[in-house]
Amino acid sequence: MKRFSLWITLTLALISIAGVYFYITSAIEAQNNKVRQPRPEAKEQALEISVIDAKLGSYAAEIKASGLVEPRYSLTITSQVSGEVIQISDQFESGQIVKKGLLLATLKNTELTSLVASAKKSVASAELALKEENRQGEQARAEWKASGFTETPDSDLVLREPQLAAAQAELDSAKAALMNAQNNLKNTKLIAPFDALVVERTISPGSYLSSGSDIGTLYSIDRAEIKIDLSNSDWLKLPDTQTLLESNWPVTIANIDDKTNWQGTILSVGLHVDETTRMRSLTIGLNKPLEHTPPLIPGSFVAITLKGKLLDNLWRLPNTALSQKSEIWYLDEDNRLAAFETTPRFVDSKYVYIQVPKAMQNSPYQILIQPYNSYIKGTLVAPINATTTSVKGNNP
Repeated sequence: MKRFSLWITLTLALISIAGVYFYITSAIEAQNNKVRQPRPEAKEQALEISVIDAKLGSYAAEIKASGLVEPRYSLTITSQVSGEVIQISDQFESGQIVKKGLLLATLKNTELTSLVASAKKSVASAELALKEENRQGEQARAEWKASGFTETPDSDLVLREPQLAAAQAELDSAKAALMNAQNNLKNTKLIAPFDALVVERTISPGSYLSSGSDIGTLYSIDRAEIKIDLSNSDWLKLPDTQTLLESNWPVTIANIDDKTNWQGTILSVGLHVDETTRMRSLTIGLNKPLEHTPPLIPGSFVAITLKGKLLDNLWRLPNTALSQKSEIWYLDEDNRLAAFETTPRFVDSKYVYIQVPKAMQNSPYQILIQPYNSYIKGTLVAPINATTTSVKGNNP
């Protein structure tokens, strides 16, 4: 009876083990079948980004610089002779305008007056001596002829030719001395050499001046000049020298303080590069600066704006379109992100002007308005088209 019970117990155990094995095997097979089933592919998510349509155009840069307004001529008048100041013109005052030829001041120098009188006496004596020598020469020639001689004398002293030349030289010397004395005396009258603004007067009535003493400072009023320095990149935006000088190329002069504008002209173009700054100069002029309303005052610090020549095959894009890495991001034909490095041809307050690569000039492109550093090339994009900011043609 005990053997039968043991056999029953073993049989039930084997059946239980077989059941568990079958269950586990079925579960593993089911799991394997589940793993082997193909998964559906995930759809690529497109990134929504704002873009604009960019088209080729021709645009002109504005070259900006600053400079100091200077007169065409700046002169510190000095005394050519010594003397006492005995008269000063009422117009010879700081801030006054004086005309060319105006007598600014007069010096008194009795020595110079005496020298003129002495020189005149010397001229008179030399003229008399020359006349006497002429008479004696004529008499000598007559006596030589009366003596029956037909040949020329062995010595030119016989006919007094050297004596006549010496008398003539003496007269020439006396006249030169008189002219010099008269010029020195004339220099006691100080004359304005051109129409000018009196910047400073440094003399007073009764002042005694030595030769070379300062009298005052004058600025010419016919033209103001502003010299500016431009880099090579700026010169590349301008036309050639002949066009700048002969075509009345537009130049705007603006007062930095109140933004008053004047229209200037280009006077000269520097044809050498400064060794220190590595820049070339350009000189701007404004005729009769003090007659404008308001006047352009010498010594003012002004801003200069030059219009550049038209540059072709450019994109005009918002300033934000240029990334921090100096890249322009755009969408390729598959609406995926792409970019190229560039250096703007020029910029202004709103736009950046990009030279379009030659391979991209024949097709329209969508440009990212504001690219981020996190963008990855090849990313699929769902473009959101903003207002087109670049149109074909010349900029206004």
